[in-house]
Amino acid sequence: MNAPTTQKILFLDRDLPLTRPHSRIFSIFSSRNGIFSPLERTRRQAPGAQFFLFHPNAVYENHMASSEGLTSYRAAGHDPQLAHAYLAGQTAGLTACFDQIVDSSSCDPVAILRDLGARFDADAALAIAEKNLRPLETLPAETWCLGAPRHIYGAPDVEIQPGTLFDTRQGPILLDAGARIGRLSSLQGPLYIGAHSQIDNAQLHGGLVVGQHCRLGGEVEASVINDYSNKHHAGFIGHSLLGRWVNIGALATTSDLKNNYGEVRLSAPADFAPVGSPPPPLLTLNSGQIKLGSIIGDCVKVAIGLRLNAGTVLDSGSNLFGEPVPKYLPPFTWGNGNQRYDATRFIRDCTAIFARRQQPPPPGLAALLTLYEQNRSEPVE
Repeated sequence: MNAPTTQKILFLDRDLPLTRPHSRIFSIFSSRNGIFSPLERTRRQAPGAQFFLFHPNAVYENHMASSEGLTSYRAAGHDPQLAHAYLAGQTAGLTACFDQIVDSSSCDPVAILRDLGARFDADAALAIAEKNLRPLETLPAETWCLGAPRHIYGAPDVEIQPGTLFDTRQGPILLDAGARIGRLSSLQGPLYIGAHSQIDNAQLHGGLVVGQHCRLGGEVEASVINDYSNKHHAGFIGHSLLGRWVNIGALATTSDLKNNYGEVRLSAPADFAPVGSPPPPLLTLNSGQIKLGSIIGDCVKVAIGLRLNAGTVLDSGSNLFGEPVPKYLPPFTWGNGNQRYDATRFIRDCTAIFARRQQPPPPGLAALLTLYEQNRSEPVE
């Protein structure tokens, strides 16, 4: 009998304008587009498969494949022309080479936020089973639930302090291992709180995914917060997508609705812009949504008290302070204008910040930054 053939799965990064804030430091496929990221979800569904990564930029593809434990499409000897033909709509050649293609269009921030409820429902059963979450048999003392308490699922070591109000009437609440729910918090489902995340005096509602090792306070609505991100103080985050290692200062607030109830538009760079290329123009993108907050990239820091208009895009690695806040902030910006976040300082700051959570900085970070080592990769609008 012939041995079963190993599945070959390709993660194909289209390098879409709105996915770049979550794909410059880490792979877009390790950013959550539901309870799980595409990498997590696919690895669970296809254990033992071979995983490949394609990116239009060959240098970036090689770096990101290595850092995510994938095989570079080009290094494996696959024809780049087949991938580029696929991007142009000619799919037959590439689909013949792989059993499955995971397309980065599934990571578009607007689509993630628009379809979060459906993705949550699809992921919830897998999360409950795999993470050994069990319905709470009894509520802790001095906590309350609107709806059925049996729709609150928690790991055995979850801590729930007095004064917590749960609401399961719109969907379940999942509390992963080591999550801590501080006093005077209100949690409305559908809601997932990742492992070892800390919720203090918070109002969480509208459908929400919170990654692992996050710290949240204030009001957060209908958003995805990726791993190791903090929004621990008063302020509002709504209909927004936050990357990994984001820090939102006290009283910083997003708007997620224009005062004329019009469609929210976003700005993003047209091209990847590796070193030596001219600055790409900014595209104006229609979201099709009247409720849309901010897209905040990986390793972005937002100073206290800042106000982000609906449709603000803050690209990776920026340290935002000062007003006015631009509609689009280029990657690795220092302040709110044309000053660059020095690469040496950025790496030093990342090392210190990551060490506070006992984590190393991303592998090969210094080499990755060479892709952006120029006065300006993208212009300020």
